[in-house]
Amino acid sequence: MKWLLQLYPAEWRCRYGEEFAAVLQGQRLSLGLVVDVFGGAVDAWLHPQLRGREHEITKGEQTMTNEMMKRCAAGGPKLSQRDQILAGITMAVGALILAAAYVVLRKLYHARPAVEALSYMSMPGMFLLYTKVAYLRQHKVSTQVITVGGGMVLLYLIFWGACEVAVRL
Repeated sequence: MKWLLQLYPAEWRCRYGEEFAAVLQGQRLSLGLVVDVFGGAVDAWLHPQLRGREHEITKGEQTMTNEMMKRCAAGGPKLSQRDQILAGITMAVGALILAAAYVVLRKLYHARPAVEALSYMSMPGMFLLYTKVAYLRQHKVSTQVITVGGGMVLLYLIFWGACEVAVRL
């Protein structure tokens, strides 16, 4: 599974490559693992924190595992009441827009799998919108678009495929 390391930038591989390879060796190859590693690689390319700082990092300082444990121990980002309300409103407005699109498309095209997929993806899609507003607000717009937009497209395609299979059963 070392080929997965090639998805990451060279600077990242120099710093974390050995440790990450050891973590990968203990894992069973699965679609979920590949998606997780790919997502990490996208983040590493979009947020190259190491560029220009190679000389500042010393052996044993800020290893990948320690950084991940610090993030988990911190409990994630702290949301203010304003951020929670804004994220909730965004989620509700997104749900209304998807519901309206579904009603209009259902009226025009009836219960075709491509239309039905919209209804099934609405709930997980709203969680992606909430994530964008609540947790990704301080990230670059490109990261937000890739994470939320790509996630919505992926959800839609999964549910469309499931609807197509269900129609044929």
